[in-house]
Amino acid sequence: MSNLNNKKTNPLKSGFDKVTKILKLTSIEKELEQSKSYLSIALQGTEHGEWNWDMSTNEIDLSPDAQAILGYEKKGKVLDQDSFLELINHNDRANLLYGMEKHKKGITDFVSVDIRMKSAYGHWNWINLRGKIVEFDEAGIPLRFTGINYDINERHQYDDDVQELQEEVIKSQEADKKKMKNAAYVNGDLDRYSKFRMNGLRNILRSN
Repeated sequence: MSNLNNKKTNPLKSGFDKVTKILKLTSIEKELEQSKSYLSIALQGTEHGEWNWDMSTNEIDLSPDAQAILGYEKKGKVLDQDSFLELINHNDRANLLYGMEKHKKGITDFVSVDIRMKSAYGHWNWINLRGKIVEFDEAGIPLRFTGINYDINERHQYDDDVQELQEEVIKSQEADKKKMKNAAYVNGDLDRYSKFRMNGLRNILRSN
């Protein structure tokens, strides 16, 4: 006796489903390539470098450009997590790790922090690090964190110069106020002395 609940596979429908999946994948690949093209255009003329953080091995792959903006030889380099964090100023590491933690929890769509990274010359270069988790395992654990470093050292240098100039202006204004205040005290003393002399002359004239 045949089982009426068993359904035969429709080869036509199965073939149609495969074609649909292929078309969807092709469309996704085209969109990805187009996005990469737009990103390439947007990054032209900017000092930037790409990086890729394998969170399963805690290895960070820095592109040649990411190395070059810090003054190192322009070639790719793979660092472990500790070595990478050592390149970051200790006052800025917490900001980066905190930003990553917020992103992992889904609080933010991506990470964007300004950090200081040690250059090949021993100086601290300001870098804007932007990244996003792009791969998870089946349990939802992050596997790959990737992004771009932007060289913003000149912008921060300009901001520092502006702040220093503002501080000098404020100090100058405070010094001028202090001088004016001292001058007011002196003028007040002279006025009191003049009045004393005038009153003395009046008393002498009256007595005569």
